Amino acid sequence: MKMIIILPLVVSLSACSTLDKVFKSKPKLKPNTNKVIIEDKSEGAINAVVREQSTFEWSESNELSAKVATMPESARESAVSVLKDNDTKLVLYFDYDAIEISKENAQEIEKHIQFMQANPSIRLRIEGHADERGTRDYNLALGENRALSVKEIFGFYEGLGARIEVISYGEENPQSKMSDEVGWQENRRVEFIYQ
Repeated sequence: MKMIIILPLVVSLSACSTLDKVFKSKPKLKPNTNKVIIEDKSEGAINAVVREQSTFEWSESNELSAKVATMPESARESAVSVLKDNDTKLVLYFDYDAIEISKENAQEIEKHIQFMQANPSIRLRIEGHADERGTRDYNLALGENRALSVKEIFGFYEGLGARIEVISYGEENPQSKMSDEVGWQENRRVEFIYQ
C-alpha cells in the first residue's frame, strides 16, 4: 500500500524538477482577486496563474447537511425506488485488476448523475470492492481506486462531488463466496448506496 502511494509521488516530483527556475520566486496573491500567481523575472518568461484560492463557505455545507437531515426517509426511499424502476444499475462491475470505466458503466453513471441533479438533498456513498486474489492492502487500494474513478466522473458536474463519499471494502464484503471466475466477477464491483 505504501509503495502504491509513494511511487506516483516520486514520479510526479521527478517530472517537476525542470520547473525549479519558475518556482524560485515566491508565489503571491494578486491584489483584489483570488488568484495566486508565480512571477518569473527571467527574459522571455511568462507569468502563470497556479491556482485560485477557494471561495467555499462553511455555511453552504451546513445548509446542505441540514436539508439532508430534514428530508424524510420515505421521500429518499421513494426517489431511489424511481431510480431502480428506470432500470438503473446500482452495481457496476469491473474487469480483473482494472479501474477503467467501460462505455456501459459510463452510461449507467450518467443516469446517476441526472438523478443526483434532480434530487439535490440526496447524498451518495460509492463503495469499492475487489475479489479475493491479491493481498488485503492491495485489494483495499483497488476497491478505493475503482470507487474514485466513478466519483471522478461526478466531479465534472458542479456541486455533486461534495455530496459523495467513497469507501473501500476490498475483498471483505464479497457478493459471491465462489472462488472461481464467476464468483470473482461478481466481487469486482462498485456499489451506489443512496442516503
